[in-house]
Amino acid sequence: MKITTTVENPTPDALEQLLALAATPAAVVAVVPDDRWTPERARAYYDRLPPRAQQILLQVVEGDGECPADQLRAEGRSLRGSTGAFRRVLSEGARTGVWPEALLMPLTSHIVGGQLRKVEMPGYGTERYAHPAFEEGLHDLLFRR
Repeated sequence: MKITTTVENPTPDALEQLLALAATPAAVVAVVPDDRWTPERARAYYDRLPPRAQQILLQVVEGDGECPADQLRAEGRSLRGSTGAFRRVLSEGARTGVWPEALLMPLTSHIVGGQLRKVEMPGYGTERYAHPAFEEGLHDLLFRR
C-alpha cells in the first residue's frame, strides 16, 4: 500500500511529529519537495500536453535540456501556439491537484530581438533543474524515437 501526504507550509512542530511517525519500524518515507519535478510528475505533465508540445518537450530533453528554435522549426514545423500549452498544462495540473502549485515551469523560451532563439529547461546546476526527472520519466519515449 502507498499513502501520499502533502503538507503545505508545515510548522516545525508538525514536521517533527510527521518525521517521528515516519521513523516507526517498517515505515518507508520519501520526501519530495513541492517545487521539484519527479519522473512521475514529468510523465503526467507530458501526457497532458498536445502532440506538438510533446514533440518539442522530447526534443529539448534529447538535447540535454535545450534545443535551438531552428531545430524545432525543422521540416516547416511551426511553433505558433505550441509553447503556450506548457504554461496552460502546468496551471491546470496544479489547479486539479495532479502536482503541487510550487512546480516551476519546465521550459523557458529565449527571445532575442523579438525572435525565439531556443527553448531550454531552466535551473541547470541546481536541485531544481528538471532535466534529470524528465529524462527518466520519458525514457521509454526517448528510446522509441
